[in-house]
Amino acid sequence: MSIFTSNLPNDRDLICALGSGAVPLPLFTDACFSSCDGRVIAAERKKVGDLAQCINDGRFLFQAQGCAEADCDIMLLILEGRYRRNPDDGLLEVPVWGVNPRTMRRAEVWQPVRPTMQFARFTSYLWELPFLAGIYVLHSDDVRGTADLILALYDWFQRPGHQSLKQMFKPPAPTVQLVRPSLVRRVASELPGIGYERSGTVAAHFPSVRAMCAAEWQEWAGLEGIGKKTAQKVVQALGREC
Repeated sequence: MSIFTSNLPNDRDLICALGSGAVPLPLFTDACFSSCDGRVIAAERKKVGDLAQCINDGRFLFQAQGCAEADCDIMLLILEGRYRRNPDDGLLEVPVWGVNPRTMRRAEVWQPVRPTMQFARFTSYLWELPFLAGIYVLHSDDVRGTADLILALYDWFQRPGHQSLKQMFKPPAPTVQLVRPSLVRRVASELPGIGYERSGTVAAHFPSVRAMCAAEWQEWAGLEGIGKKTAQKVVQALGREC
């Protein structure tokens, strides 16, 4: 396994998290690797505050252009870190360690990113990247999560066939019938060896209780799940001779 990573000092944590598969190099992006069919996948990671700055100065798009010039086929942005919308003013906020003013103890508090930015603008940018620029956006909580995403994508791109989306949904049959059982089914369920499950088969076969009582054991034995012995017991229970 070979995942090439940037050897810059701020990427040392990513190199460590990726483990022995990481190959540090002077690189045009944070991480890149090749797929089994020769495509080059580039992954750029940004912390929330860093990406907010990039939205203002265009630095991330400049880096994406560098990936395109390096003949990368697929570009990924991994947004690293938690964030939220301030419920009062709509500003983009990130958690930091500070002092809770109520308890005066060290705790995680939410603060606006610097430079300040509206959550709506930040979200719009994340939507525009795949929609307008063809750059896929993923999210992780921390560097460990970023490494896990890269490793999972590397594994996915090494396999030529993918079947996860080639499925047709088939809803499971309900285990509880929300309809009242017919008279045929209720009578059949009381017969020896029939019970609840097989009574449904009986009710589907016989149009009436009269037809069920008049049937010979051979007809009963032809129903799914009912053998000769059960059929003979049923006929005898209905007052017929076998």
